[in-house]
Amino acid sequence: MSGHEYCRPKLLTLENTQGRRLTVVLRGYIPGDEEGMIACIRDEYSATYFKRDFYNPDYLKKEAQSGHITFFVAQTRAGEIAGMMILKEFMPIESMCEIASLIFRRKYRGYGLSMPFFEFGMEVLLSRQYSAAYCLPVVYHDVTQRLLYRLGLRATGFVLNVFDMENIIHSYKNGRNVKHSQGIQICAAGRRDAGEVYLPAEHQNFCREIYKELGVKFHVAEDVSLNKNDMPYISEITFEQNRLQSSLQINICSVGTDLPKRMHALHKSFPMTGKQTSNVFLNISDKNAVWAYRRLTELGYFFTGLKPLCSEREYMVMHNSGEVEIYFEDYILSSEFKEISIYIKKGRSKTVKENNKEKNNITDAGHADNGHAADRGSKYYKPLPYEDDY
Repeated sequence: MSGHEYCRPKLLTLENTQGRRLTVVLRGYIPGDEEGMIACIRDEYSATYFKRDFYNPDYLKKEAQSGHITFFVAQTRAGEIAGMMILKEFMPIESMCEIASLIFRRKYRGYGLSMPFFEFGMEVLLSRQYSAAYCLPVVYHDVTQRLLYRLGLRATGFVLNVFDMENIIHSYKNGRNVKHSQGIQICAAGRRDAGEVYLPAEHQNFCREIYKELGVKFHVAEDVSLNKNDMPYISEITFEQNRLQSSLQINICSVGTDLPKRMHALHKSFPMTGKQTSNVFLNISDKNAVWAYRRLTELGYFFTGLKPLCSEREYMVMHNSGEVEIYFEDYILSSEFKEISIYIKKGRSKTVKENNKEKNNITDAGHADNGHAADRGSKYYKPLPYEDDY
């Protein structure tokens, strides 16, 4: 549904630290805004914005008409588009709404326009029937993180190493990281009960605190010993490889005993070398999630947080950085994101140590329980082929 059907324009007069005033109107998109919106994107990202289709005015118009994306603009008295914001929905697969982007032309920064623009968008978002408000804030500045916290969004984790920094130009410093990561921020809306979740013991306290911060009901299932004979064989998995960014996203919607084999096949297709990285979204509403978590850690994945309240299923996020180094200390983070980054970094170190210890034990014994000693935790591991790779 188009944004101009759901919001009344709002007039603002703002002042920067030099005493200069700026009057803008915040409103929903109308046909003809496309070139001004593209000018905002070019001013900040040149031609490298990761949503490449957004440089096409016909695409913007089509998306606005489809209703999957709601555009808002801040327009000056002179008629120039000073900034743009995007709300994106994912129905019917997911039920949340993403605050996808807030981009200003550089000359209009410093007037304090971000907060009233976010408030304007959130008012529209919360008037609709979404399960949650969702955002993936950048980690090379903390403005979005801090402002959305004031609007009720809470940090729940990270999606690490998504975009290749060589392919993105922006006006902030990158630090030493060669790939750009994103935070995850959530505000519960229509969904107030996460249901029963299956979590590894070492992360249960962390996840309890996340759900409490979100103010929703939840129940952590007790650890249950699983018999693999009772598990389904076939896992429900979708994936998407972004070749430009060398970034793989894997969604594990249901867990079967074929999961290790399927993961091996994906790693064979997209070897974890160079800048190739991978993020997994694991359904923790599935009673076999803890078993899947253990198998994924054996393949070099580590816990990076939760993606809660975004669909009928709850999801854990895990990451495999391959050969890419992560400098958490170079991220620009709000206090709550900083605490989570410390937790993740410690957990990653513990996972690596445990995997290396297990790998050494297997090497000393001269065999592995599944016949493939190499698949126990090395980031340089290259999976062995399977006859029935898909």
